[in-house]
Amino acid sequence: MFLYYIDVTYIKYDRKYGLLRETIRVPGGNTMSTIKDVARLAGVSTSTVSKYINGGNVRQECAAAIKNAVEALDYRVNPFARNLKAQRSRSIGVLMPDMTAPFFSSILTSMDKKLRSHGYHTLISCYGSNHGYERDNLHFLIANGVDGLIYVPENISADEFYELTSNFNIPAVLVDRPIQGVQTDTVLVNNNESAYQAVSQLIQKGHRRIAAITGPGSVYTAKERLVGYLRALSDHSIIYDDSLVISDENAFATGYKGLELLMDRTDPPTAILTTNYNITIGLVTAARERGIKLMEELDIFGFDCVDICTMMKPPLPVVFQPEQLIGQTAAQYLIDRLDGYNGPARATLLPCEVAAILSE
Repeated sequence: MFLYYIDVTYIKYDRKYGLLRETIRVPGGNTMSTIKDVARLAGVSTSTVSKYINGGNVRQECAAAIKNAVEALDYRVNPFARNLKAQRSRSIGVLMPDMTAPFFSSILTSMDKKLRSHGYHTLISCYGSNHGYERDNLHFLIANGVDGLIYVPENISADEFYELTSNFNIPAVLVDRPIQGVQTDTVLVNNNESAYQAVSQLIQKGHRRIAAITGPGSVYTAKERLVGYLRALSDHSIIYDDSLVISDENAFATGYKGLELLMDRTDPPTAILTTNYNITIGLVTAARERGIKLMEELDIFGFDCVDICTMMKPPLPVVFQPEQLIGQTAAQYLIDRLDGYNGPARATLLPCEVAAILSE
């Protein structure tokens, strides 16, 4: 309901008399003007106004009349109405565990750059490794009209995924971790082989008591890296000792407490594999506080924290994941789907770079 009216002077186009100045009374207050209001004030059709607003060519006198009407009414294009009509929001939902680890932020940066170059913007949500939040945030992104989804899953089943997404016909790309039973484009790295190569290097240096500090067993990447660790031990005829494996959250505290537990043993390990950025940083911090000389008194092999580990003296060997390529590939897969590609689900397994342990 309009509470008051205001007088607006504007320029309109008349086919017989040309440009005319006229003052009329229009609704005031907080009411949003519509394209029909602009067309009525300018004396043209709504299709002409739409063409003008979208950058099309209209006659000079019509353009002047529309411009004046737009300014007089303070007309603003409603992007939601426009996107509804076009059946595209030009937005992509991105769901990740968190943004604190450089691994995820680097993936997002390269992904966002690729999507923006094709006219898409990202809506980002993090679930903090909380199963309830993961479900809620997944539903929230899809229900709010995103055109597609790029998703790093952690603890969700195929049944849950399809339950939450079946009513929305949008493409999805899974990153870093698959969901067993879900057929969709997926971008992964070779976690198993990377951990295998890292542990093999430690064995080749002469280590037989090699510990592993890993993420939770519910996370695909942690499981795959643990399998690589176990495979390396088996292939080099080293008996597995389950007391040398610590599995907990992908957190700083896991690496910090893990090192303390392992080094407080009467028979501590001589080398440790860490399978996550935060775990690696936690371990390095604890070792420094205890005065342990890494790569002299204790060898380690970490994941991801390349900038920090390579600056240390001596530098610490790490497995480097191709973060930018992961983000670019995921974005391109989604763009392909949005552009009409309807082929079978694609699964890409990218190799990691496993740094060599410097010889003494």
